[in-house]
Amino acid sequence: MKLAISPVTEVYREACTRLVVCCQRHASALLLLLGVTLLLGGMVELSVAQGGGPTGSFSEAAYEDDLVRNSVGNIFKLIEGAFGALIMVVAGLGAIVAAAMGAYRAALGMLVVAVGAFILRALVSLFFGADYVDFEAT
Repeated sequence: MKLAISPVTEVYREACTRLVVCCQRHASALLLLLGVTLLLGGMVELSVAQGGGPTGSFSEAAYEDDLVRNSVGNIFKLIEGAFGALIMVVAGLGAIVAAAMGAYRAALGMLVVAVGAFILRALVSLFFGADYVDFEAT
């Protein structure tokens, strides 16, 4: 039985060795081919997803952003209240201490956090509109 299997194992071992050596020699080209194949496969899926129905999408659902706007309003309520004041005071004190110790990069970061907590609603209203009311559960 060993005499019958021995030539097969030698041929298999030699084929595997050749395959590994070939893959090692052409690794860059094989990886490039694999990447192009993955990109093309993904782009086919994207192109199919864009084209159905009169609106250009297969989805008929409308997106309601009331929950997102209400949650942003709640975050603004916290930031503009006592929690925002706490963030500003802690960041301001941290900036003073860091600057006194010579860590000017950390001091500048803390100063940005303090000022950002103060003007957050103005910046968001400037870029995204001003109708962020806080959610009152009834």
